[in-house]
Amino acid sequence: MSSDNLVRTLHELAEVLQTQRTLGGALAGIAEAATTSVPGCDAATIAISIEGRPATAATTARVALELDMVQYDTDEGPCLTSFRDMTSIRLDVADPDDAFPHFALAAQSRGVRAVLSVPATWGGDIVATLNLYSRTGPLDKSAVTVAEVLAAQVAIAVSRSPEFAAARAVVEEAQRNAEDAAHVNVATGLLMVSQACTAEQADGLLREAAEHDEQTILQIAHRIIEQHRSSR
Repeated sequence: MSSDNLVRTLHELAEVLQTQRTLGGALAGIAEAATTSVPGCDAATIAISIEGRPATAATTARVALELDMVQYDTDEGPCLTSFRDMTSIRLDVADPDDAFPHFALAAQSRGVRAVLSVPATWGGDIVATLNLYSRTGPLDKSAVTVAEVLAAQVAIAVSRSPEFAAARAVVEEAQRNAEDAAHVNVATGLLMVSQACTAEQADGLLREAAEHDEQTILQIAHRIIEQHRSSR
């Protein structure tokens, strides 16, 4: 694809995205654009990150969805590798040294000869992958160039969606809660050793200290951990 054609395609895509009110509609527009703008692409899917795992959210053809599902079922394939490593994976299915034997067999049985998976990242995190399937032959470097531009559009669409913001907030809160619980558990263990008491008694000491000092249990736990570190 020439640079002029690519610019025209992106301009048309931008107009489509502006009219879409849902993340699903925006992703469907990008996936469809991939089939017309990426040289050799016959079908496309977009898999978004849901609680750290990819899930197909847009597809242009049944065969592409089926091959995404094969990867989820066998836990191998270019989409999963691109998602996990945040790198572009270009695969020639006929390659005898193929690293994904189960996926390659499934692709060949469906007439797919090549696959390209490109990560879509936002703020250093993986938010989706753009997965392109070809029946005509290997997807070359020009396909990678265009796909990376489209993957950037995927990242923007996902990051702007209320669904993504809400999901990310939930995940971040869960991570903070897990870290806080870990700190309290460490402080409890330190009290059990230093005070020769049970876990229940150590928990009671934490609560008493928090009430006495008018602080949270987490703040007391941090203080105990810091005191332990400084005493070593």
